[in-house]
Amino acid sequence: MPSRRFADGEVVMGRWPGSVLYYEVQVTSYDDVSHLYTVKYKDGTELALKESDIRSLSSFKPRKSQSSSSSPSRRSSSRSRSRSPGRPAKGRRRSSSQSREHKDDRKKTIQETNLALLVFVCLFFKPSENNTSRYNGEPESTEKNDMSCITSEQKLKPDMQLERVLEQYTLRSRKEEKKKEEIYSEKKVFETKTIEKVSSKTKELEFGGRIGTFTLIFFLPATVFYLLLMCKQEDPSLMNFPPPLPALESLWEARVFGVFLLWFFLQALFYLLPVGKVVEGLPLSNGKKLQYRINGFYAFILTAAAVGTLLYFQFELHYLYDHFMQFAVSAAVFSMGLSIYLYIRSLKAPEEEIAPGGNSGYIIYDFFAGHELNPRIGNFDLKYFCELRPGLMGWV
Repeated sequence: MPSRRFADGEVVMGRWPGSVLYYEVQVTSYDDVSHLYTVKYKDGTELALKESDIRSLSSFKPRKSQSSSSSPSRRSSSRSRSRSPGRPAKGRRRSSSQSREHKDDRKKTIQETNLALLVFVCLFFKPSENNTSRYNGEPESTEKNDMSCITSEQKLKPDMQLERVLEQYTLRSRKEEKKKEEIYSEKKVFETKTIEKVSSKTKELEFGGRIGTFTLIFFLPATVFYLLLMCKQEDPSLMNFPPPLPALESLWEARVFGVFLLWFFLQALFYLLPVGKVVEGLPLSNGKKLQYRINGFYAFILTAAAVGTLLYFQFELHYLYDHFMQFAVSAAVFSMGLSIYLYIRSLKAPEEEIAPGGNSGYIIYDFFAGHELNPRIGNFDLKYFCELRPGLMGWV
């Protein structure tokens, strides 16, 4: 680990970054990690300099040129006081070495400046959006420009890297630098808050478009009722089509609808129990991740326990079979009412919560496909719950 040469409070000569000029500075501190001296100029500016850019005051004091001989015997008046033209003075030799150092510093500064300008030009002209040759059918020009920048950079690049050029010095006082960093951070936070991603419109319509979705809304429940009526016959064959239609009064029963609601809300209660593992879903368009509680197995065990309790108290489960058609009608009515509620609610949803596949602008299609991506009431995800829980639990 190299030891430091200059102590705190010592007055030395420091080189101004990017030039060959030295100014009188005072050492304030030293960083053992980066090996940089923090110096303070007379105008109050504080910079971080390397040890090679700092010299002592004695190296800049003018030295008196002495005679080649100080013997008093050679100072006679008869002897000529002129010097031999072939013997250069020592001070002149010293000045030539200093000028050679100044030339090296100038070359180094010019190389640093050229490298910084080259990197700035390459970064400024690199984006393909600003290249007009793309529109003229010449995509190779950008690659050629990039290659020319790389080759010229390799020619001009000395032994140092770009980070050494940009991070070696700071040309601002530390107070100004802190103020600019605070302003930049506040501006960056403000810009990220105001950016909102607008959901795109659905262009490709599925399920046959508007006409297909309108037909499916009525065709799917009718298919369920047709299969139930066919299976209720003694000979459920295609030769007995169409099946006899029951009376409309027999399709609805308030008690059956109450049992259906009891089953639905019982499963919702099992879903809200604080048991099971909580996992995060996929990131949405705004970067947010929703949380889901995985407790379906516990809900299944509780459901089996509830059914066992009903059997213990001699509950007649054949009631479900005898009123199966009424349960199907109750489920269809409840599903239609819930779908209408979700669509009306989705009209007030933010843009980032709109489903990409249900944003066509057509009411029937968006109603069928689902306008809101993840409809929730608090932490209760209606889409996640209604997709599997009430139907599959009841089927099992």
